[in-house]
Amino acid sequence: MQPSLSQDVPGLEGPDYVALVIEWNDDDAAATLVGSEVPEPSRARTTRTIVAVLGALGALLLAAWGLRRLRAA
Repeated sequence: MQPSLSQDVPGLEGPDYVALVIEWNDDDAAATLVGSEVPEPSRARTTRTIVAVLGALGALLLAAWGLRRLRAA
């Protein structure tokens, strides 16, 4: 007589076995994401742009100063 599968592999029966089922519906998720966006104020966008430009100019000035310093040495 052959033993059953549940005796060979412990944990397939009872509280030790857990199944996880995930269902996904792309239409609902896209509608939720689009509807939950809060428009960014134009003032904050302008401030970010100014800070980014000043940072880029600062990096260029630092690179130019470094190159002059290396050539002088």
